[in-house]
Amino acid sequence: MTRYELSSQQGRFAVDVETEGAGFRVVVNGEVYLLNLKKGEEPNSVVVEVGGKPVSVALIEAGGRRVELLMDGERLVYQRPTATPDTHVQTVPEPPAGDLATAPMPGKVIAALVRQGEKVRAGDPLVILESLKMEMAVRSARDAEVDEILVSEGQSVKRGQGLVRLR
Repeated sequence: MTRYELSSQQGRFAVDVETEGAGFRVVVNGEVYLLNLKKGEEPNSVVVEVGGKPVSVALIEAGGRRVELLMDGERLVYQRPTATPDTHVQTVPEPPAGDLATAPMPGKVIAALVRQGEKVRAGDPLVILESLKMEMAVRSARDAEVDEILVSEGQSVKRGQGLVRLR
């Protein structure tokens, strides 16, 4: 399970997500939703079936710490989700003064959570990786500025491969 903390003009949301069958079980502030995803007709869009009812969702922006969606014609803006460690999510520390955040093991990039030029603090999550059905946050080892994002979402990476260069 992965926990995300989201905030918008409507308030703060705790969102827990885990796979269930061919879809996802999503708990938003204690309310359970079973979701099935289907590819949408537009680029970057999906149709989410919630309780058998289709909802069209298009990703407008997902950079830095901001996510903007168009859901059935309504524009929604959220703070970028930040995975928080729980029993299934590991936090992988970076070497103490590293300028290069690297993959601790082979896996798939689930999300790049920062953008070039963004200032980060020690402990801030930079990238979320999935490996062996677990998600892990690769975090900044120090206060720095993001010099370069070396990977993209969905990309497979090898152990030791550079993910984010800091300066």
